[in-house]
Amino acid sequence: MSLLRRATRAAGPVQEFGDSSIPTNGSLAHLTASGVPVNDQTAMKLISLFACVRILANTVAGLPIRAMQAAGSIQVPVDRQPTIVVDPFGGGSNTAWPTRRDGAKQLVVSAALRGNGYAVITARDYLFRPARLSVCHPDSVKVDTDDSGGRIYEVNRVPVDTVDMVHVMGMSMPGAITGMSPIAYARTAIGLGLAAEEFAARFFGDGAHLSGVIEVKEDMTVAQARQMKEAWDASHAGLKNSHASGILSGGASWKSITVPPEDAQFLGTKAASNLDMAMLYGIPPHMLGQVDRTTSWGTGIEQQALGFLAYTMGDWLGMFEDAWTGMLPRGQSACFDTRKLQRTDRAGRMAAAVAARTANIETINELRGEENLPPVEGGDDIHAPLNSAHTNTGAAPGDTEPEGPAHV
Repeated sequence: MSLLRRATRAAGPVQEFGDSSIPTNGSLAHLTASGVPVNDQTAMKLISLFACVRILANTVAGLPIRAMQAAGSIQVPVDRQPTIVVDPFGGGSNTAWPTRRDGAKQLVVSAALRGNGYAVITARDYLFRPARLSVCHPDSVKVDTDDSGGRIYEVNRVPVDTVDMVHVMGMSMPGAITGMSPIAYARTAIGLGLAAEEFAARFFGDGAHLSGVIEVKEDMTVAQARQMKEAWDASHAGLKNSHASGILSGGASWKSITVPPEDAQFLGTKAASNLDMAMLYGIPPHMLGQVDRTTSWGTGIEQQALGFLAYTMGDWLGMFEDAWTGMLPRGQSACFDTRKLQRTDRAGRMAAAVAARTANIETINELRGEENLPPVEGGDDIHAPLNSAHTNTGAAPGDTEPEGPAHV
């Protein structure tokens, strides 16, 4: 009998997997050199790491994804988008299931913390194409290899066919079947950040440094000294008693002790921890509030946003596009629309719209759609002259001007 089985039997009857009373692999804390245990849950208590995961999850979940197919040398959206793209988790038609945004966030959080995101295909349409997914907790999934070296999956100890599994995998070692957990590899840096936050809280809350001593001319017994200390702490220790007035009698006096600069460097440690988390997840420092120095991401917010899209989100979006493309019919591919991340100020967008219209790249209605404006009649002709003017909204480009006064 294994030690784990003996421990669980001693604690009581074994419960079903996933019960909150049974610690999962991700909840087992690993003590770091800083003295702080780090696992998935404690790591998310580090505000900079939480912010990085939030930014990744919100960005992926907030971008529209479409099924595309080839039309000559270009890719165009499929006329009727598949259900697995429009509503992959079923929440769009039934509140019992997660929405597309919620399900995508869960997959990103799983991949960002554990290096792997898993989902099971739970429904198919009449053509046997995937229609709905269910996100799985990483601890409920076991990945192994068969005799040929291919992956095999078990969910809650039940074998699942590989055609019914969606696996979003982050960075991995050559030949590995699962991704590398960022939490496991950055556990020391995360523990240092958590230790700095705990030190700061204790420093301001209870006083992590001896702030002063009470000097008494006469000798005191241990009991008398302890009684004076406890009475002083009860009246002056803690945040609620800050700036309170103190009264000493019997010849006693207070001698303050200055905090050495090296003991107050936890603020610098916290700033360094923020940069460590930014490097870990490839997040621009300004998105974490680190704006006190120059950055190599670009000369402005717009350039930094483009760098974030190119160097960070490109890989994340590619992982999800590959996973969704595998569920689409042959000849179709999933593609995120990243124009939302590339939007500039209104003046810049209008200048880009004029250039696109002048070069006959986009029609008037396509440009209006990008600004969330309704289409206009005659706005779908990409060859309409730019200097044409219509006296009524019903006239198409090239029509003869109707009789009557012209509207300027």
